[in-house]
This record gives sequence, C-alpha cells and structure tokens, in this order.
Amino acid sequence: MELNKKIVAIIIILYAATAFLNLGKMYLRHEEPRRAIIALEMNYTHNYIAPTVLGRNYYKKPPLHNIIIAIFFKIFGVNESSARLISVLSMFGIALLIFLAIKEIVGFEAAVFAALGFATSYIALIQYGMLAETDMFFSLLVFASMLCIFYDRILLGSFLTALALLTKGFPALHYFYLTLFGWYIYKKQPKKIFSKRVIGGGIIILSIFFGWLLLLSKGDIHRFNLALGFLLQASGSRVESIQHIFESLKHLIIFPISFFIHGLPASIVFLFFLNSDFRANFKESITSNSKISSLFYFSVISFVVNFLIYAIIPDGRVRYTLPLFGITALIYGIIFYVYEFNEAVNAKKYSLYVLYFFIAVFAVALLFDLEFLKTPSIMEISLALVISFLFIVLIKKTQSNSLNLLYCVVASGLLLKLAYAATYESYLYTYYTNYRGIASKMAKIILHNNPRYVMTDGGNLRLFFYLERDLKMQLHPIKNGKNGIIITRNPKRVKTVINSFSLPDHIYYIGKN
Repeated sequence: MELNKKIVAIIIILYAATAFLNLGKMYLRHEEPRRAIIALEMNYTHNYIAPTVLGRNYYKKPPLHNIIIAIFFKIFGVNESSARLISVLSMFGIALLIFLAIKEIVGFEAAVFAALGFATSYIALIQYGMLAETDMFFSLLVFASMLCIFYDRILLGSFLTALALLTKGFPALHYFYLTLFGWYIYKKQPKKIFSKRVIGGGIIILSIFFGWLLLLSKGDIHRFNLALGFLLQASGSRVESIQHIFESLKHLIIFPISFFIHGLPASIVFLFFLNSDFRANFKESITSNSKISSLFYFSVISFVVNFLIYAIIPDGRVRYTLPLFGITALIYGIIFYVYEFNEAVNAKKYSLYVLYFFIAVFAVALLFDLEFLKTPSIMEISLALVISFLFIVLIKKTQSNSLNLLYCVVASGLLLKLAYAATYESYLYTYYTNYRGIASKMAKIILHNNPRYVMTDGGNLRLFFYLERDLKMQLHPIKNGKNGIIITRNPKRVKTVINSFSLPDHIYYIGKN
C-alpha cells in the first residue's frame, strides 16, 4: 500500500510544530551560553575569525557554528530561539539528506521512514536538535560528507569536511577518511586512496583549515601554535582516558546499548532480526539487489570504523557519534523495505497499544493534575492528544503493517518529545535560577552609571550571556589601571561596591575600580 503524500505533509507539519514548540522557553544550559556569548561578541566586535568569551580568546572550538548563530542573532534577534535555530534546521537537513539519498534505492515509503526515524529519535528531537551546541550542525556536515563518498563526490565531500573541521575540529577528519579508506578497501580499490581527487580533496581541507589559522594568528606564530594546540588537546583528551582494561571493557558493552536507546523509537526495528524469517528475507534482499547491497555495506562499514573509536574509549559519549545516527537511518530504510514484503510483526496491534498508553498518560495528566491548566504545559498536552487520536484513526484505517509501523514510530517520537517538554523540561524551567531576570536588574544598575568599559573575572556563563545581551556591549577581562565597572565574585577587586547579587554559585559584586 502506498503512503499518501497528503498524510506525509500532515506528519511534517505536526513534526515542525512539535520541534519549534517552546524552542526559546528554556534558559540556555550546558554549553549553550558559551556558544551564544561567542556569537554575541562576534557581532559586537565585528570579528568573526577569532572566537572570544567575555573578551578572552577561545581556541577550543573553531568559529563556523558561532558565525551562523551570530547571523541568526542579527536576523531574528538575540534570544534562545535564534541560538538554537541552526540545530533545528540541521536536524531537518539530515532528515532530508537521508530521504534524498535512498529514495531511488528503497522506495518512497522506506525513505520517509528512514528520514523520520532519525528526525524523531531521542537524541535528535529531544536532545541535540533542540540545543544551541555544535553537535547537530557538525553532524549535518559530516553526514553529508560521508554520503559524498558513497556517491563518489570526493571533492565536495572534502569541502564539507573542511567546514566540519571549522565547526568542531579534528573529529571531522576521522569520520571522512576512515569511511573513505574502509569503503575503498571493501570495494577492493585501495589505489583510489591515492587518487588525484582524494589528494586534491586533502589539499582543499588543509588550505581552508590552515587559512583560518593564519587569519586568526595574524602572522603571530605563537598565537598560531596556541590555537592549534588547544584544538589538538580538545580532540586528544578523548583518547587519554584508556587507563584501565576493566573500564574499557565495561564501556564497550554499555556503549552500544546506550546508542540503541538514544535511537529510539525507530531503533526498535533492529529487533526484527530476532525473527528467523525476517533475517532470511533480509539476507535475500541484500544478495539479490546490488543497489541495496551497496547501500547496506557502505552503512555498515562507515558505522563500524567510526563507532569503535568511541566504544573503545571510556570517555566516549553517544553525542560524539551523532553523525552515525544518520548512517543508522539508512539501515532503517533497508529494514523497512524488507518489512514491506515480509511483515513479520503485527504492527497494527502493537501500535494501537502504544498510542492508547500515551492517551491514558496525557489524559490523566490533564484531568487529575489541574496545575497543568495553569502553565504553558497545556499546549504540549493538547497537541499530544490531537496527535494520538489522529494516528489512531490512521492506523485503524490502514491495513498495511509497514505503514502502521511508520505511523507508530513517528507518533511515539512526537509524543515522547511532548511528554518530556510538559514534565521534565517544565520542571527544569521552574527549578533553574531566573538568570534572565537577574541579568536585567544588573544591567539596569550598570547602565545607570553610564559605563564605557565593563570588566569581569568570569563566572556563570548563563548569567553573562543575558547580561551582555541587555548591556548591548562586550565584557572584558579585568585590567589593572583600567577605569570602568567591574562585575566580580571577589569584593576586594573593586574600590567601591555599587550593589551585589546572591546567586546559587556565588555572590556577584558590581563596583568601580
């Protein structure tokens, strides 16, 4: 049974609504404030080459991701939604690439399943697709560069790798070159490793990367070495953790399980391999269809050679493998293609069970916890119920198990996102300190003193992002003999204390020197 394109359009609209709902509600957290501060200071100083944090040089990450956030700040305003927008768009971009890459190989329905399987995964829709961090944009560039290898567009892949290198540093290289070498060796074409296109691609990568370093250093060899050293240290610190064999073995076992969980709900399709009939049909599809065979082995090779790096290293995190969730989605497409012809599991029955469960949970929340009605969570609850009932109708009207599987995976991903937003994220919003409000009060006090120069010795970056935004100026390191306003955790650093603010981490003093 063919998937109705009108239904696909409705699913995309619901997906976009879920992704953008309350995108800017939560305060910046984790590494988000740092990325936002760098972007904000780029706009203040008009220096888009050398990242700074509170006026101090920051060399641990190259600037490309921050440049895009800075552009969005100029277009859409300085706020959380603008900072996170590049991650949401990158998530959409990866899903679109998945669809376009395999549509002609596995068909429209399977390509839609693969794309939405990635787009609704826990790691994308709940985690890094919603954060103003480098991971999702980096993954878009890396995943695109890996697809270029499959489609033999090596120079374009090299250019995308160079951009990924300017986003998150040296991990971009292992994703591209390990995939390239593994694929050529599998195809018994090792000589291609030394072809003109591969060498030319390497020159493109080196030229763009070292060109940025030369612009950054401005001819100062010390600054050049310092920036290069920080980038090497940031990447090398991940492999310095192999000290105890036991910890490494423990991580090697747990890491694949964690990867599977982060891929839910779509990763559940890997359980189909427990069915012997499905395994037989899958093997037959791989051996009888050369295009599917090529896609499958490329996906497996590119996944294994890169996944093992982070599976072996005890400090390897699932977020470091985010590009591989795109690769995994290619395999989702193949599994769905095989499932269309061998519906080994009654997806309709289990899909309805899942949706009835979600309806029960959201209905209880709506009926018995009236506090939901007094908070913005009512939006998430209402949308969740609409999605639940809509997909129940679709599933009941559809006889195809494969389409019901698609509906179940998409609905589950959207409903998990809404449940997370309505409960845990709402809790975090009330739990976190209101840095927006505190920064606004601090900014009014500082601006009342008509400062030309504001200095700080650092502290909570959440606070300082909102403070720089409200002051509409860059903060600088404290300099002896420099007159201006000082924000510090050490009252001895100011001659006259104007005001103080007590925060969970420290008391911050505003004063003059």
